[in-house]
Amino acid sequence: MVDDQTSNIEVVTALLERANYEVVPALSGEEVLEHCLRRTPSLVLLDMRMPVMDGFEVCEHLRANPRTADVPIIFLTAARERESVIQGFQHGAVDYVTKPFVAEELLARVKTHVELKRARDHLALVAQERADLTQIVAHDLKNPLSSILFAVDLLERGKDSPEKMAAEVRESAKHCLSFIDSYLGRWAKSQDLRKVEITPLRLAPVVRGTVDSFALLSQEREMKVSADIVEDPEVLGNATAIRHVLENLISNALRYAPRGSEVTVRCETGRSGMARVSVADRGPGVPRERQQQLFKRYVRLQADSEVQHASGLGLAISKEEITRMSGHLWYEDRENGGAVFSFVLPLAGKAAPRP
Repeated sequence: MVDDQTSNIEVVTALLERANYEVVPALSGEEVLEHCLRRTPSLVLLDMRMPVMDGFEVCEHLRANPRTADVPIIFLTAARERESVIQGFQHGAVDYVTKPFVAEELLARVKTHVELKRARDHLALVAQERADLTQIVAHDLKNPLSSILFAVDLLERGKDSPEKMAAEVRESAKHCLSFIDSYLGRWAKSQDLRKVEITPLRLAPVVRGTVDSFALLSQEREMKVSADIVEDPEVLGNATAIRHVLENLISNALRYAPRGSEVTVRCETGRSGMARVSVADRGPGVPRERQQQLFKRYVRLQADSEVQHASGLGLAISKEEITRMSGHLWYEDRENGGAVFSFVLPLAGKAAPRP
């Protein structure tokens, strides 16, 4: 509520607080802009005529700030100022109330625009969730589809037995269908598509299965992916999500490490009630100046010209998946050169630490 008259603020504040609205009063345009920097309001009631900075100028500042660009603004104006209402709309106001106002009218207009703002925010959130889902599906289907294409290519060139290639195609196709069914199932139940179902599971079979699925791809690139199962801890997690994370990490290792090198996936029990999985390669590693940006979306490990088919989504998605399972994912330089990406998950039977 912005007005240079204290009496007006007191009357409107009392009225709105009785209707269960939280009101932050401001006596000037400068003051309301400072308030908005600290906390974004759901609606602004703005006096049109104020000294120093009038309502029109305040409106321009609010609309220019991305944080407040879509906050509804209702002008409070004297009846004789109706000719200025059009100017108010041109500056970004969504409505106006004339003074002296009728309490019921003011409350009705405030309620309408607050509810419209909430509805727009909800729709924007739903749209973002759908966009996130599209990105995740497109990214995570890429690995099994690539395996299918490699198998078909090797089959056409007669480089391996048809039975082995058919088994690889079948396994990759089953993985694709399992992934799609998982998301469609949650969609049908109107669940948060970003949530994962957490259950106790053995970690080693997931690690071995994921490593085995890269046999053809690593063979094509004259590389080796091996599983180093030090221990087989039982963790609280989601097998599909863990596999997605491992696929992203192993894919990156194969993409950036040199031909003829080996990628090692190690599984063991770590410290503080957590199981640890590490993916280590002998690639160039990540420059220190880029490490702070590693887990942000659309950030690639190397410049665009140095690698093809890298979307910059894999590490960000992996970080989100591990965090949703109460785990943690991080990067370390490998001794004697290379990169190590590791994640930890809580052991079953122990309280999950806060991520």
